[in-house]
Amino acid sequence: MGKTDVFESDYLENAEIFADLVNGVLYEGRQVVKPEELSEQDGELRSIAGDDVRKTIRDKVRLWKGTLLAVFAVENQTKVDYHMVIRAMLSESMAYDKQWKKLKNALASEKEGLTSEELLSGMRKEDRFIPVITIIIYYGREKSWDGAKTLYELLDVKERGEEILPFISDYRLNIFDYHDYEEFKQFHTEWQYLFEFLRYADDKKRLREKLTEHKKQYGKLSNQAKVLLMRLANIKKIPDIKGEDFARGEFDMCKAFEDMRAEGKAEGIIEMGREFGLSCDEVIKSIQNKLGISMEEAKEYYNSFLTLPDSDTPKG
Repeated sequence: MGKTDVFESDYLENAEIFADLVNGVLYEGRQVVKPEELSEQDGELRSIAGDDVRKTIRDKVRLWKGTLLAVFAVENQTKVDYHMVIRAMLSESMAYDKQWKKLKNALASEKEGLTSEELLSGMRKEDRFIPVITIIIYYGREKSWDGAKTLYELLDVKERGEEILPFISDYRLNIFDYHDYEEFKQFHTEWQYLFEFLRYADDKKRLREKLTEHKKQYGKLSNQAKVLLMRLANIKKIPDIKGEDFARGEFDMCKAFEDMRAEGKAEGIIEMGREFGLSCDEVIKSIQNKLGISMEEAKEYYNSFLTLPDSDTPKG
């Protein structure tokens, strides 16, 4: 499990956050799954056949009214997992196999009264399994999910589809890709603004509009949500925010965005100054005028980007 997966798993420890994710992805925002109805489950699965040991860890699993809800996160910045259909199928198969092994072990000491078929099967005729639902959350920023969403899409049947597919059980991913949405009102917790920020992270004008429109909500984001968001958006630092405060999410989201935006503008002015051979004083004055900030603040931006000999470096 990668570092970001760990942060997301911790974030999903909150039952309200977990329930809202499920309701937003599966039920279009209808409040079907209630936080108080959820109980913790182990997300690790193992399958052993001779010397072949397979292991998979789902990011978070909860039991809801006799149904297992499992979440897989795909947070890679650049790549889509093209075998996710198979991965999810295998995970669910292993989850059912885990249940079957429990039934089999329970029957091991109850040989009397069992039919030969039940002894062979390792379960009673009336035994049933807990349903398993897997949700895939795709966080990739550079492009929308372009991988298969069903097993049928992965099968090479060519023109024989009508003859073959009716006899093959299809498998469909329950996948959420924020690129497919303009708004996220199906979510009623911080997910709405977390997905919104990611959706418009590369459109600075639109993101600024959203941050202004929902300034109050962004101001109330939990520290945990801000830390996760920074990692998912691949933001490694924020101007004027200490490393420990950044790591703990102890900063204002709206101010942080404005600081990053200003920092980007300042960097552009400095690069232009280099290109046209402007003096450091001229560049600092330009930063001050363009950003509408004090001379001291302009000097700080300048010094944070440019390393010059002491004789040429502006002093505060």
